[in-house]
Amino acid sequence: MRWIVPTLLFVLACGGPEVPAHSGYKNEKSKPWMKAKALKIDEKGEIKSDGELAYAEYKRARWYSIETPSNGELSLRLEITPPGDATNEDFDLGFEVLSPAFRPIHKSDLEDEDAHEVTKTTKLVELPAGKYLVHLYLQGRMDSAEYTLRGTFKATAAAEVKSDFPAQVAFLDPLPMVPLNDDAPKGWKPDKKPVVVKTTGRKPTPAVEKKPPPSAAVTARIMSVNVVPGGTQILIGRGTASGASDGMRAKIAGVGDVAKIGNCKETSCTAVFKATPDQVKAGGGTVTLVP
Repeated sequence: MRWIVPTLLFVLACGGPEVPAHSGYKNEKSKPWMKAKALKIDEKGEIKSDGELAYAEYKRARWYSIETPSNGELSLRLEITPPGDATNEDFDLGFEVLSPAFRPIHKSDLEDEDAHEVTKTTKLVELPAGKYLVHLYLQGRMDSAEYTLRGTFKATAAAEVKSDFPAQVAFLDPLPMVPLNDDAPKGWKPDKKPVVVKTTGRKPTPAVEKKPPPSAAVTARIMSVNVVPGGTQILIGRGTASGASDGMRAKIAGVGDVAKIGNCKETSCTAVFKATPDQVKAGGGTVTLVP
């Protein structure tokens, strides 16, 4: 955060607007996604909500929840009114959708192809019934915007899974016949003579367990950057870093902080840094993972 003070002094000296030094949230420990505003699907299968965001006024982000009653298709359309300052060419309103398992299933921000667009759309098909979260967020400290979020839900029949049992079960070979009576020779008795095993008297050498060598450092792509209580959370694309696992250390170029990754799932892991989102993004969009 040491870079903020010189920047503020320079802006004030030039008579320009003051750059907010806070995170954009009123309470650093708050969890707004836990209190997302519920958007109800009406009789026509439509939803609508509008609002405004302003980083300087501690209104950096807005969370919505949409409860789908059945399997279906959810189409969302975000109409954005950028701030009045036309010189802000870097403005973009972030837009992401998370599944009931809190996994991103759609993302649109400055790192994606539709960055700077004033209308963003997505169509999510074959969604199971459940609660989905919509996250709208500003990405610059001087940003503000008005928006209108529209959506349409169309129910679809759940795919019927038919079993082909036992078509795929392999046939077993015929088992040997077991006679009803004992077929041992008449008068046969088991040998009761003990078996003597000679030893050399030397103790066997215990086997030494060989530990696998530590994995080398790997570089992974940062899929998203979000402000969370205690710092900045990054979403690491696990597909770009095979071998990534919970407990590994994450490093970003230019950021002195080192964080441990966790929540590793099939496609992603997370890590929380104490640096600001701008410092994390300045690292080039990649993170180095070491054991």
